[in-house]
Amino acid sequence: MPDLSRDVAPVSERPLDAVLDAAATLMAVVTVDGDLVHWNPACERLAGPAATSAWLEAVPEREHFAAREALSRAAQGESPVHVDLGFRAADGEVRPICWTKTALAAPDGDVAFVLATGIDATERDRVEERLRELVDRDPLTGLITRRRFEEELERHVTHGRRYGMVGALIVIDLNDFRSINEDHGHRAGDHVLVGVARTLTNRLRETDLLARIGGDQFAVLLPRAKPPEAERVSQALEDAIAEEVRPHDGRRIEASIGFAPITDTLSSAEETLLAADAAMFAVKAGQLRHVRRLRPLE
Repeated sequence: MPDLSRDVAPVSERPLDAVLDAAATLMAVVTVDGDLVHWNPACERLAGPAATSAWLEAVPEREHFAAREALSRAAQGESPVHVDLGFRAADGEVRPICWTKTALAAPDGDVAFVLATGIDATERDRVEERLRELVDRDPLTGLITRRRFEEELERHVTHGRRYGMVGALIVIDLNDFRSINEDHGHRAGDHVLVGVARTLTNRLRETDLLARIGGDQFAVLLPRAKPPEAERVSQALEDAIAEEVRPHDGRRIEASIGFAPITDTLSSAEETLLAADAAMFAVKAGQLRHVRRLRPLE
């Protein structure tokens, strides 16, 4: 902690300092001139115990104007004020910190101090990336979710409207999947879903986009495929599921698979999914499972 020998009450006598010390984020109380009054252990760990009492000294000189301007705006009542500044860590590295400045007014209304709350932008980006991953990835199979798949499909369709529609969308539905859960429990069902995801991933190219779009439904975007290739891929995926995926009782897992070519008649991701869904249900309805009839929606 910097040596703050000044005419201020001890930390133990100031409730605000106790709150700051308990916070995990970077928090500091500074004067409107940038002098440090108090900072919490998180700041001290970042800056190091040898840091001086001048908060601005930890900010690169080229950013002093922006730092002083933010303090001035906060002191003049524009609160909170957000500013991104570098902050020199104990190891000499300059970390990108997102600061929020909030004025601390005295009883007479004058502002003598500013509360600066900082978040390490590098850590923030990691957290945001992790949150995006949680939203975009199915936690069971690791495949992308329906929401993310629809976003990517919409981009593909939008690109096609400008440069020409191409590709195909496959929808896969596992037959009698509910009976696995009913006979053996949801763990057995999860085992099958993970196995299907692994099998599909191993059979597709890196340029293909695979997602779990429902409980036992999967979708594949073949971005450049024409109908004959989409049919061959669909047949290969159906065969691979039947041959490689087994629940605990050893039964054969079969799937109904339909596909829709992405054409000018399909104006959105939603319409494309509906077309592929309809093709899949056409395969499922009334067809013997050993007779594989994979066809696009006409």
